[in-house]
Amino acid sequence: MSSPNEELVHRGIEAYNRGDLESTLGLFDPEVVVHDPGRTGRSYRGHEGLMRFWDEWLENWDTYRLEPHEFIEEGEEIFVACEQVGRGKLSGVEVRQDLFCVYRITEGTVVELRIYADRAPALDSLNG
Repeated sequence: MSSPNEELVHRGIEAYNRGDLESTLGLFDPEVVVHDPGRTGRSYRGHEGLMRFWDEWLENWDTYRLEPHEFIEEGEEIFVACEQVGRGKLSGVEVRQDLFCVYRITEGTVVELRIYADRAPALDSLNG
C-alpha cells in the first residue's frame, strides 16, 4: 500500500502528464524550491519559479511524459526513479531517458524538488 506522500507524488505526475499544470502546481507549497543541478545548475523559487522551470523544461519537447517505476521513502523525502519519454520538437526523435527526483513533502505539500540525471547523487541527497 502506498503512503500519503507517495500518493501525492503519483497524483502530481499524473496531472503533469495530462498537461494539467494548474492542478500539479496546487500540490506545491507557494515557496517551493526546485533544484536542477545537472541540466541548468539553477534553483527556482515559488510557484512563479516552478512555472518558469516547467516552461524551460518543456520548450524542446513536442510530447513529454514521466513514467515513475520506483519509490523510496525516507521520512519527509521520496526518491522517485522515472523514465522520461518524449518526442523532440525540432528533431521528431522519440527519447527515453532515466530521470531521478527527490521530493520533500511537509504537511501534504511539496516544499522542495531536486532533479537528477543520475541515480547515485539523487539517492545520496535523501535527507541530506
